[in-house]
Amino acid sequence: MAIRIVTDSTSDIPIELAARWNITVIPCYIIIGDQSYKDGVDITADEFYAQLTSGGRLPTTTQPTAADFQAVYQELLSQGHQIVSVHISGKLSGTLNSAHQARAALGEEDTSGIEIVDSQLASVPLALLTVSAAEKAGRLATPQEVGEAAKQEIPEIGCFFVPDTLEYLQKGGRIGKASAFLGSMLNVKPILTIKDGEAHPLERTRNLSRAIRRIIELAQGNAPVRQLAVMYSTQREQVDTLLEGLSGLMAVEKIVVVRFGPTLGTYLGPGAIGVAMAKGDDILRP
Repeated sequence: MAIRIVTDSTSDIPIELAARWNITVIPCYIIIGDQSYKDGVDITADEFYAQLTSGGRLPTTTQPTAADFQAVYQELLSQGHQIVSVHISGKLSGTLNSAHQARAALGEEDTSGIEIVDSQLASVPLALLTVSAAEKAGRLATPQEVGEAAKQEIPEIGCFFVPDTLEYLQKGGRIGKASAFLGSMLNVKPILTIKDGEAHPLERTRNLSRAIRRIIELAQGNAPVRQLAVMYSTQREQVDTLLEGLSGLMAVEKIVVVRFGPTLGTYLGPGAIGVAMAKGDDILRP
């Protein structure tokens, strides 16, 4: 019997990392017009961003259903596994609610083998926590111990990100405390973070170049760092500037580059970039 980790597609976890750590990813749904797509299954990032910038109706998202979760839980339980299910902040999505509904629908014996964790995070920060939970699952005895260890690690995970515009966060209803920046965003770039499970404003910068320099400085302020990732939505060339600036924190070949997938891309939009980091052993690379 093993403890297996489940997360959702808002983690933007790379396929190879999920495979390496036996992490099951439950896709969220992307609604474009009258079509529904499973994030990362029925639609790629390139296809999504092409749709997003086409000038049509803004995509929307919805969480995996309780039935989606129940199918995954039952499959893993039937294989003799126990489960730690680590998901996007409950303040940003109804995904956690679906997970709890699925667990409640199972018998009492099965329910005891499932631990659900509100990461209070999203995107790559969630992926960092998920991979760390998978590493802990190999050496801790129960799902409850793994879940508690993951919760204790949440304050050690940070991120700084710069959307090209707050338009998508605002229209998608996920702007959170970053609404403080609305009305003053002409010709400036906002630096945001995730705090207490939602987007919070940090600073305004005059342009993208200054924003990139500043998030590098903010990341450097979290040294020493053992896990480090760069995030982007559409402008891959911006990543190289970030990597160069972050090379003093970690060798560039050890920094993981991850793309914001369709679910988070719906709210961050094209041109978004960011950095995620966590203290602790480097478990993202062999």
